[in-house]
Amino acid sequence: MNKTRTLVLSLLAAVLLICGTARAQISSFSPTQPAAEYRVENYSNGDRYAGQFVNGKYNGEGVYTWANGDMYEGQFMNGQIDGAGRLSFGGTGQYWEGLFILGQISNGSGVFYWGENGDKFDGQWINGKPEGTGILLHADGTSNKVVYKKGVLTETIGSTAGGNLFPEQYPSGRFANVAPGSIVTFGRYEQDNNYNNGSEPIQWKVLDVRNGKALLLSVYGLETMAYHYQAEPMTWENCSLRAYLNSNFYNGVFDDQERPYIAETYLPNNNSAAYGTWGGNPTYDHVFLLSIDELRYYFPTEYSRKMQPTPLARAHGAYGTADAACAWWWLRSPGQAVTAASSVNSLGVLLDTGPAVSDVTGAIRPAIWVNM
Repeated sequence: MNKTRTLVLSLLAAVLLICGTARAQISSFSPTQPAAEYRVENYSNGDRYAGQFVNGKYNGEGVYTWANGDMYEGQFMNGQIDGAGRLSFGGTGQYWEGLFILGQISNGSGVFYWGENGDKFDGQWINGKPEGTGILLHADGTSNKVVYKKGVLTETIGSTAGGNLFPEQYPSGRFANVAPGSIVTFGRYEQDNNYNNGSEPIQWKVLDVRNGKALLLSVYGLETMAYHYQAEPMTWENCSLRAYLNSNFYNGVFDDQERPYIAETYLPNNNSAAYGTWGGNPTYDHVFLLSIDELRYYFPTEYSRKMQPTPLARAHGAYGTADAACAWWWLRSPGQAVTAASSVNSLGVLLDTGPAVSDVTGAIRPAIWVNM
């Protein structure tokens, strides 16, 4: 365990240094090629980038490889490492996987893997260092519940064989330290549109914490589909999208240890304040979409509402007419007519008139309340 403590501190310091270098290198590069294309760039210092460009900058999915063999695989925004990704240390087998914001490791959930001995730490991170309770998984299948404070291992709470993640203890603390604005990883869904490498962890933004629960909203648009499978008068209560989210999505994305966290939530479905369109009966859901009222409360500015779709959602038709890097997404509230539902366009503007419920190009940002 002393060895583990030393590795965490030294390697996380290296992570921050590399991320800082990455941000400096990537931000200084200003290609002038057309937007929305895939390119491979080899640089004079030995670095290499292969991935998507939008408006002349790294945007979307890509791989940046440094001359020393270190490599970042994941999402970029406006020329910087930004989003879900994996930073690998060349030749060592070691990597850090989680969320990056503006080239830096985001506060929230993440995983660090030691290549030489197969150990893996899965837990919370603050300022690039493990913080709080997490799980240390060993290559032999055993695991320890551990506690870190500012990157220093301070406590080991029992151990178990077979990789059991302490179902009687660990779940109760999974979201214990979350706060509004933080990013957490929970569940898995195909996102990079490469089915050969398996599904990817879902990143969620914490919108609210109250009464022992936390409200999570997916950071990215995970999928593209219609609010309802055909054009007809429709409410959230009876739409096919609600049925999908609370059956196929709920059972397929979250495993047996994760589903107990998700609270069944009472949802009022108000009539349209602007047009009086009927919103339908209240519902009880595990997975849902935000309403207009919730959107306005949690995202008061249009900029904060802008959303990028995953490569999978993009491949399935997600698009933005006003901002090509983003896409429009569904809300559960009714639109101007009973055959429409409200949405948010790619600039973050609320469209309470709504597209037709049968429009198949709407991106999905699921929301869930989880027990802390």
